[in-house]
Amino acid sequence: MYDASNNFLNVHEWAYGATEVVHILSLAVAIGFITLIDLRLLGFDVADASSARLQRATAVGSLIGLVVAITTGFMVFATDPVRYFNHPTMRFKLATLLVAIIFNYSIHVRVARGDFPLAIRRVVASVSLLLWLTIVFSGIFYSFT
Repeated sequence: MYDASNNFLNVHEWAYGATEVVHILSLAVAIGFITLIDLRLLGFDVADASSARLQRATAVGSLIGLVVAITTGFMVFATDPVRYFNHPTMRFKLATLLVAIIFNYSIHVRVARGDFPLAIRRVVASVSLLLWLTIVFSGIFYSFT
């Protein structure tokens, strides 16, 4: 049986807060890079670059951000896994995160790198933005409930 009282983040006063800060910053990096591509797909002139060029330029940064965000997220989750998992907002956030990652690394990347009509690009960008905003606001909502 898992004993959360021995968890490093529960034992050291500063560790939980520092982990949350890293979690939020890495989410901002990952989602920020993805948003740049989404803005370009929506038709905004971002840095005078094509969506394919932006996708290539930000791919490593967004992946690192996601990996760090997921790692720190699971670290926070481990501080009280029963409470986190039993909360419907957290389960919704995790399910949405899974969908967003699959969407981002399949459809989103393909459309960003391809020559698709503006209507398809806008739909893909809108879905992407909606997914990532939902994840962020689910986390905020969980924090205040």
